[in-house]
Amino acid sequence: MSVRPENTVLLIQDMQRFLADSQAGMADVARHRGVSTEFDEYYEQVASATDNIANLRDQLAGFGIPSCHTRWVRERPALMTPLQRALDILPEADDAAAEIVEPLAPTDETDVFLKGGMGAFSSPTLSTALAERRIENLIVCGVITEFGIQATILQAMDLGYRPLLVGDCCASMTYASKDVSLDVLSFGVAKVRPWRELCYNLDALKHDDVAVL
Repeated sequence: MSVRPENTVLLIQDMQRFLADSQAGMADVARHRGVSTEFDEYYEQVASATDNIANLRDQLAGFGIPSCHTRWVRERPALMTPLQRALDILPEADDAAAEIVEPLAPTDETDVFLKGGMGAFSSPTLSTALAERRIENLIVCGVITEFGIQATILQAMDLGYRPLLVGDCCASMTYASKDVSLDVLSFGVAKVRPWRELCYNLDALKHDDVAVL
C-alpha cells in the first residue's frame, strides 16, 4: 500500500452518541430492555477506541492525511425492508443522539456523510467525494467491527480501494467477536494494524513523498 497525503483518508465510522455514548442511544435501549450488562465489553472498547482515534486523527493530520466521518441515521422509505424495520431505533439526522461524540467532533461538516445502512458506502455521497479527491487508500476505524466496519471493508475492496483497518481504534460487541472479525479481515481482505504501529510506519512521510505499508 503506497500512502501519500493526497491519496489517503481516515474514515471514522459511526462514532456518534447513539453508538458511542454509554449514557445515550443504544445504551438507553438496552437499559429499557433489561440487557445493559450485555454491552459492558462493548462500551469498554468504545472508551479505549475513542481515545485512540483522537490520537490517530491528530497524528495523521500531522502527516497531511485528512479525516472524514459517517453517521448512521434512520431512513423511512415508503416500503421498509425487515432490516430497516429492525433498525428503526436509529436516530434522525438532526437528533442529538446522531451527533458525533465530543472528543471526535469534526470542525468541517462537509466531511460528514450520512448513511442509512451498515456499510459506509450506503451513503449516497461518499463514493463521489472519494472519487473527486482521487482517494485510493482508506484507513478505517470506528464501530461496530463485526457489522458496519466489516461491511465497509468488503465494500471498499469491491470498489477498488485499498483498505487498512486500525484494530485498536474499533469496538465490537465482545472481545471475542472482535478477535474473530480482525482475523477474518486480515486474511487477504485488508491490512490490520494498531494505531501506534501505523503511525510509526507512516513517519516516512515527514521526509518523503510516500510511505509503503
